Amino acid sequence: MRVILQKDVEKLGKKFEIVEVKNGFARNFLFPKKLAIPATDGNLRGLKKITEKFSQQIEKKRKMGMTIAERINGLNITTSIKTGIDGKSFGSITSADISDLLKIQGIEIDKRNILLEEPIKHPGIYEINVHLGENINAVFKLIVLEEGKS
Repeated sequence: MRVILQKDVEKLGKKFEIVEVKNGFARNFLFPKKLAIPATDGNLRGLKKITEKFSQQIEKKRKMGMTIAERINGLNITTSIKTGIDGKSFGSITSADISDLLKIQGIEIDKRNILLEEPIKHPGIYEINVHLGENINAVFKLIVLEEGKS
């Protein structure tokens, strides 16, 4: 049975793809969960209209991502972290903190789009990767200084 996916389905396909599945899988899983609809002639005509609109939205998001990436690339942001006598820090800088630092610069980025392997706990210079959409990434430098020693 041919179906049109309404949402991304793992190991099956992405939204708006036409895929071939077994009848039982479609009737018992995909249709009740509204993950797919049958690939009838009427639905295929509707799919064509939807994909045109969807592709325009994707292009608009891509352009916005590119302009934000241009603003972020090469940016240097300085912040500080409290450290003790032995150099241990009293906290860390997380992706939420980095998102707030970017917001101060006038750039709105969700903390989930900031690719940080682990929170920053030591002073230094770090390259921070930001994912802005499909195949659009930006990199900026975060300079972390010691705030003070107690």
